[in-house]
Amino acid sequence: MNEGFESQVLHSHGVKALVEFKIAEIAAKLIKEAPRGPHRFTDRYSIKKNIEAFIDEVGDEWVGYIVIEEDPHARHAMLQERGYRDPSGRRHRGRFFIKKVLEREGME
Repeated sequence: MNEGFESQVLHSHGVKALVEFKIAEIAAKLIKEAPRGPHRFTDRYSIKKNIEAFIDEVGDEWVGYIVIEEDPHARHAMLQERGYRDPSGRRHRGRFFIKKVLEREGME
């Protein structure tokens, strides 16, 4: 056997199921914490509607990813996260909703 015990365990379907569960749980918390927007006509630009989770096999282990606003028209999640200046020059504080969820989960 070329693979060690740890490699076999990390590559098993039980670990895949665990990573899927945990990444879906984090994505659900992010969706819950994401700010609501004044989107009366479409959800295309809404942060809550543009958060997706998926897993991928990287080398010998499963890695979970959360993609926020893959749609190029919906680019305001990081503005809500870090803050921004509106066209009149007023500064708006960031909400840091992504950072709060990841800190609570102990992720980077």
